[in-house]
Amino acid sequence: MEIKTQQPIKVLCNSVKATLKALKECVGETPDKFYEVAGQSGLTPSGAQYWRYLDADGNPDTQFTLEMGLPVTGNGTPVEYSIKEYPAFKYVSAIHHGAWDTIGQTYGQLIGQLKMNGLNMTNECREVYLLVDEANPQNMQTEVQVGVQ
Repeated sequence: MEIKTQQPIKVLCNSVKATLKALKECVGETPDKFYEVAGQSGLTPSGAQYWRYLDADGNPDTQFTLEMGLPVTGNGTPVEYSIKEYPAFKYVSAIHHGAWDTIGQTYGQLIGQLKMNGLNMTNECREVYLLVDEANPQNMQTEVQVGVQ
């Protein structure tokens, strides 16, 4: 199991309180709207979206903080959302292939491996949306990252 470190990353960010049960409603149109807001703000998208799940415990009803972020370059001022720097992040990861409604299986396998290797989790997980194809969800690829101490 490889431990990796993500260096700090500048993102156009929208932070919301969410639950896993109501995730879709909490997210709203933010993922699609990021690109429009970046363009209007003089910012250039520079990578796949990173979402930070802070204090999510896997329980569908637990409220947690979700920070949706689009990596950007440039010095523009956003007309909506905010600019934030995600901090450096030490993690283990796995690629989830397919629809997001089965991503819990990938988390379960990754957390099981993490525990077998004697690693302790932090309160943060991230998802990096490498390939999004909602019309053909079997093609989607999401990097699941679980923070380690």
